[in-house]
Amino acid sequence: MRKFIIPAIALGVLAGCTSPEPPRTSAKRPAATAPAAQAPLGMLGETVPGVRVNDKLYAPLDALAERLGLTVSTGADGVVRAEYFEDETPLVREHDPRGPWLHFANVDVTTWRRIAIGSDGIPVSTYDFGTFQYPVEVVQYGMENYSKWVATGDEAYRPKAETVARWLLEHQDGKGGWPVPFAYSYRDGLAGELRAGWYSGMAQGIGAAFLAKMYDKTKESRYGDAALKALRPLRTEVADGGVLRRFEGRLDFYEEYPTPTPTHVLNGYLFALIGVYDVGRLMNDKTAGQMWERGLRTLDRVLPLYDLSSRTSYDLMHYTRTPATAPNPARWSYHSLHVTQLSAVNAITGGRYEAIEQRWLGYLSGKALPGN
Repeated sequence: MRKFIIPAIALGVLAGCTSPEPPRTSAKRPAATAPAAQAPLGMLGETVPGVRVNDKLYAPLDALAERLGLTVSTGADGVVRAEYFEDETPLVREHDPRGPWLHFANVDVTTWRRIAIGSDGIPVSTYDFGTFQYPVEVVQYGMENYSKWVATGDEAYRPKAETVARWLLEHQDGKGGWPVPFAYSYRDGLAGELRAGWYSGMAQGIGAAFLAKMYDKTKESRYGDAALKALRPLRTEVADGGVLRRFEGRLDFYEEYPTPTPTHVLNGYLFALIGVYDVGRLMNDKTAGQMWERGLRTLDRVLPLYDLSSRTSYDLMHYTRTPATAPNPARWSYHSLHVTQLSAVNAITGGRYEAIEQRWLGYLSGKALPGN
């Protein structure tokens, strides 16, 4: 990731110099630097203390960090850095359905907030309303271990991946879904309530891709059968208990949260879409291939709606809800994920989204779009 760095400027006086004074010459000496003077600065409706030196104005770094959402840290080299996002943003330049999935070879689900690995080897997620095996995080743990297995060749990851694969077989219902065992209220109920037993398009897409990969790797037909079955909720409309929603009445959108009011969460949709692509390729499934093509047409339409000119929106409720709500800017970690996901789709399509990928990558370096 290209990081947005604001250099910290230190003003000081060099004292105690014992070097002999150089001989006087007729060369023109640089203009003397005026002493620093306090200069209050008006910044985004507030006044903060500043410093003026000659014609330069200096603002306190902490004030900038607070207003721009930056993380300030001092490196081992002594340089103070102010960055939008602390980690690198991995870019996918070649997507292999048989290889590691996106950046998951470098993911450690066990370090995520709320996550612990149960005695059965399956992640459990603890919330203030209970502890559950949440399919969204279970499938990501499976994908992590598959990715590390194929990336490193280390067989120690295989039993962990197989444990998740068996759990998915045991918990997949007759409709092909992995029901979420708790009720959920997205954004404090702005989109309505989800009752326990709902499906997540994100879990269905990642889970289907993971099982297709496990089938390809182990040749166990039960994994391939379950992968194809997992696509059914992605083809079933929300009104009928699935996760498919018609964006603007005509385009397929896979909802991470199939709430009464459309949310259209971007990262969940991209995970599902890339998952559909992998199933189509690994299972040679024509239906999955058609789902992928329809999903790209949706992406062509919706991507500009997520673009807030300096970062991306997490969802589209500012577009779908009546009365409209304010945009929901993605946290920088989610914006970084959007870039990683889009780079994978861009690689698969041969550069179809190159301009958007580069623009969104630039937002991580503070390169907002110019105003009018």
